[in-house]
Amino acid sequence: MSYEDFYGPNNCLTIFYGLTITNIQTLAYELAEKNNISHNFNTTKKIAGKDWVKGFRKHHLEITLRSPGATSSARAQAFNRPNTGLTTVKSKCSNILALKGRRQVGSLTSVERGLLSTILVCKSAGGHFIPPMIIFPRVRMKTELQDSAPPGTIFHYHPSGWMQLDIFTEWFQHFLNHAKPTAEDHVLLILDGHMTHTRNVYFIDLARNNYTTVVYLPPYCSHKFQPLDVSFMGPLNTYYVQAIEKFLRNNPGRVVTQFQVSKIFGETYIKAVTPATAINGFKKCGIVPLDPNIFEDTDFIATQTTDIF
Repeated sequence: MSYEDFYGPNNCLTIFYGLTITNIQTLAYELAEKNNISHNFNTTKKIAGKDWVKGFRKHHLEITLRSPGATSSARAQAFNRPNTGLTTVKSKCSNILALKGRRQVGSLTSVERGLLSTILVCKSAGGHFIPPMIIFPRVRMKTELQDSAPPGTIFHYHPSGWMQLDIFTEWFQHFLNHAKPTAEDHVLLILDGHMTHTRNVYFIDLARNNYTTVVYLPPYCSHKFQPLDVSFMGPLNTYYVQAIEKFLRNNPGRVVTQFQVSKIFGETYIKAVTPATAINGFKKCGIVPLDPNIFEDTDFIATQTTDIF
């Protein structure tokens, strides 16, 4: 991790992942800890203090604090990043047959508000999938939560159910164990710009030391550039909804809880994970085979109202 990573010609700012004061404070703490540098930073919040920030800015007068331009609602709606996760409630319902003229048609769900479990999936342009990771919204893990998950799945927990810096670093080690990059056979890993990827000192160093080149996708473009969004998440979500509906029909009076997530996800994952799905996702995004002209003028019509010349 170097100064050039953030302020060089190919830095975080130029790809719209600029760092806030808090981000810099956190990174300073992590670097000090990693390199065994003596410091008096806040070990509870794990950040550098305000005095350090003043000293940093004083020694780097070429850096200034700027207010970023807000992303318009039109652009945000056109280029959005859907959350990748599964809930204990159906995100949508399958269409059902009903009598004409009936104004209200319902479908049984587990509960009105579900708990989100984050699922981390990775696939290759050659049609292979890395066994997934499931993060449960809990304060401790129970072995029963792992029942009937896809083979090789790894598990973690966090009260929020969201990805965290240390959890993503653990997943990356899991990735290395399966991808097995070497000096003769490097690996290219394509990620979105989530802060656990772009502001993770340990992950970046681990990638550099293990022959892995990391490329970050531009923000709000995953529905066009992210192979998983393009060809995998849609079918997976459809199968997941169908599996929940099947569970509720076959188990009257029961609800889907965290303890059924692994089993239901396992059933749907096997259906969605096919070599053709992986290969077509990279092809549709113009990544493999490389096709710089994969997108036509019509693909950009929706954002023309926000273009600035």
